[in-house]
Amino acid sequence: MSTEANSVDPVDVARAAFRSVATGHLDRFTELLHEDVVFDVVPVGLRRGRQAVRQYFEEVRRAMPDLVMTLEHAVGDDRYAAVQWRMTGTFDGAPYQGLAPTKRHIALQGVDFVEVDTGRIRRSRTIFDGAELGRQIGLLPSRGSAADRATTRAFNVKTQLTDRWRAHHPRQRSHAP
Repeated sequence: MSTEANSVDPVDVARAAFRSVATGHLDRFTELLHEDVVFDVVPVGLRRGRQAVRQYFEEVRRAMPDLVMTLEHAVGDDRYAAVQWRMTGTFDGAPYQGLAPTKRHIALQGVDFVEVDTGRIRRSRTIFDGAELGRQIGLLPSRGSAADRATTRAFNVKTQLTDRWRAHHPRQRSHAP
């Protein structure tokens, strides 16, 4: 797609969208979304359509009322933009993805890869470390803790037992990915 067809710099669109979410101006953010937008928040899942995407960011903002988002870097070309960001906040508001607030502080970094079509975001993929989020809110044990080591040991024992079982029952192997 040429710059003429797009007429708006994708990096400018991505920056404006980020700024809108960061400041809580979700009406402006929604205007920057294509009607058929697809948002893939990798650790969480797909959101299709403007309202579903807006509802996700409303949920994030309600979960962390003191949310601070910082755009660190943005680059792109005539169709795509990549935005590197950081966010901090306290998970002391409403539930997030069905999880009750734990009153714990969160500090994450991530990247959004955005496709812009005619000045609006058509697709976006948000990538951050979901396991780290789980650790920070208390869903998963802290890295290196006794609980983390016990979980790793239990997983390895389960894997060894599963491998042994499969070796003795080759016809009943699971074909699940």
